[in-house]
Amino acid sequence: MYELFLSRGSEELVALPLDRDAFRIGRAPTNDLSVPEPMLSRHQCELIMDDGTWTLEDRSGKGTLVDGKRYSQTQLEPGNIIQLGSLKMTLRHRTDQEGYQTASLGGTDVMPKESSDLQTLSIVGNTEKSTIKRTLKSPVLSIGSDPSNDIVLDEPFVSAFHCRIVRTDHGWIITDLGSTNGTRIDEVPIKEARIESGAEIKIGNIKLKVKSSGDKSSKDQAGFFGIVSSDPAMKQVFELIDRAAPTNETILITGESGVGKELVAGALHRLSKRRGRPMLPLNCSAITKDLLESELFGHEKGAFTGAQVRRRGLFEEADGGTIFLDEIGELALDMQSKLLRVLENGEVRPVGANHAIKVDTRVLAATHRSLTQRVREGKFREDLYYRINVIEIAIPPLRKRPDDIPLLAEYFLSSVTRSTRPKKLSKGAIEKLRSYRFPGNVRELKHTITRAAILCPQNTIGASHLTFNPPSLADRVAESKVYGKGKTLRQVELDALQHALEANDYNRKAAARELGIARSTLIYKMERFGILPESPESTGKSDHE
Repeated sequence: MYELFLSRGSEELVALPLDRDAFRIGRAPTNDLSVPEPMLSRHQCELIMDDGTWTLEDRSGKGTLVDGKRYSQTQLEPGNIIQLGSLKMTLRHRTDQEGYQTASLGGTDVMPKESSDLQTLSIVGNTEKSTIKRTLKSPVLSIGSDPSNDIVLDEPFVSAFHCRIVRTDHGWIITDLGSTNGTRIDEVPIKEARIESGAEIKIGNIKLKVKSSGDKSSKDQAGFFGIVSSDPAMKQVFELIDRAAPTNETILITGESGVGKELVAGALHRLSKRRGRPMLPLNCSAITKDLLESELFGHEKGAFTGAQVRRRGLFEEADGGTIFLDEIGELALDMQSKLLRVLENGEVRPVGANHAIKVDTRVLAATHRSLTQRVREGKFREDLYYRINVIEIAIPPLRKRPDDIPLLAEYFLSSVTRSTRPKKLSKGAIEKLRSYRFPGNVRELKHTITRAAILCPQNTIGASHLTFNPPSLADRVAESKVYGKGKTLRQVELDALQHALEANDYNRKAAARELGIARSTLIYKMERFGILPESPESTGKSDHE
């Protein structure tokens, strides 16, 4: 996996994993990275991965600086520096703590090896001033003399930010943060190392013993195949994943945009018997209707203009593995009938082919829409709905998982500052996060934390450093002009209206505020699109709340 390492002058800011095939950068909050730089365009550039190579495509119309030269399009290599205002973004390989490149959940590569349950470890020891006993429960724990650390060692030979312990799928990893006197495990100097029960950590002259509590980590704690959660609302989700993963049945994953449907799909694949084969994702709303059939089923040479060679489709490439169809509710009706035949017969017919090909591919589907409503509207086939909805896993929105907000915030903050000085969230910042509804769910929380880590000059992020900037209706429409890929502006506007209303329990005043339009304008657009308002009695809320 690659990452973007952000810096400003000599100050190291954050490191962002490039965990998708297209990564958008600009001022608008609809980007994958929203950069608070006034001289940038709302949609400045996009990084696109194709055949293992990253390409930068400028979206501003003015060119984007790479290594001091302005490009409209250019291939990138590790070490290239993208200049965006006062920020420098360096492309580089990202390696995990065991030294091999980390695979992305939902990527086109084979998933990394299955992780084992982690022991619950405790750190115990004594200083001249106090006794230390700390159970490793949160995803990250920092140690040093600075008061903002989780374990404060106000002792000689201990640096302000000495070392950090991080929970990963592969175990508990301790990393020295460039301390003056170093970190030792069983008297061996280390930069990074895995710690086990019985190990002794030496920090300065302080010795800390690693002990096991004998418990196995549960799935309602952080780190269940990349899904970070401790909220009881997610317990049912984890149980369904455990029960459904070993089967070959088609699974429908539902939930609002940004809740982590692709991570659930990744967990299902990694817990299945197919984990040794690839899981290939496809966003059904991001590809035009004309190209979608070829993408799924492949095509023969000469099948259409530009088909110069035979191409295997995703079903054929994922044979023996899994295909993840995101936003399946956006499939056109004719494509729905072809998908149904594949699910029923286990055969695909490439475009222009005279015969079908047998495939053994499991299908995981996801949508943020109500497919039953789509069926009633005649936009989704009823037989396909019942075929893909063998098992449904519904992911609750972040606003209904309040216990996850501080946990996820700390997890994201640790991730983006993994190569820089660690930062902490103040109590005021955590309270501000908990009081916000997060219409963009986990994705919006991640962007909020990343933005705060870039803007905050101190080691502790306060409430004033957190800014919430959900995409307005104008943002979504502007985004569609660049990234719509087959969606009409009418469809983008309708999606934005429905999402804002659902996220705010049909409180029209709150939905209008989120969209950046007047309440009267919202009501007019609801009437224009035929969106039926839910009454205040049915939601328990009024427009004046």
